[in-house]
Amino acid sequence: MQTTGILDFILGDALILIAIFWIVGIVITVVLLKRSKGSKKPKDLPEPKKPKRSKIKFKGHLMKQIQKMEGQAGKGKALTVPPVRTRQEIITQIFESKTNAIGLEASTVGGYVPVSYTPLARFLKDRNVAEDTVSAIIVGIMEEESEEDVRTIIEVAADSPEIDLIGDELEKAKELAVEEWRNVKATPDV
Repeated sequence: MQTTGILDFILGDALILIAIFWIVGIVITVVLLKRSKGSKKPKDLPEPKKPKRSKIKFKGHLMKQIQKMEGQAGKGKALTVPPVRTRQEIITQIFESKTNAIGLEASTVGGYVPVSYTPLARFLKDRNVAEDTVSAIIVGIMEEESEEDVRTIIEVAADSPEIDLIGDELEKAKELAVEEWRNVKATPDV
């Protein structure tokens, strides 16, 4: 009897009936939202579309090289790296062209010509020694006090795998280093 009295009370009052429907509706909505979020799997999601690349025309050799490399990378091919000049090579070229333009020839005796144009630097660069290594060797040579120390620097540098000078090439490098050291040491400091 008590249950029928409670049901009569709930069904008889419209305000309580509306409140119950609201609560039940909210509970059902929450349950449905949780199920819909939890049931989504990666395979249910649509695949993202690849963004369209706009074909912008660029001028210049560098941009063509970049586009070529992008195409190769997109196809999974090995990249062909364009030839690159070092900063020192560019500066040396500018320096030499300006001195030649006014009718002067740069002196290799005083040590004021960029490093890559000294006889020792050319010799080492012909043997595929890196530019920064060549610069470090020449700086080291100029700091030495005797010819024997200069020869020692060349011997030590020749033992490294990136230089790898032996026999006649090693002797030639030593001669060029000593000659360069003498030329710089013979000039008075200004």
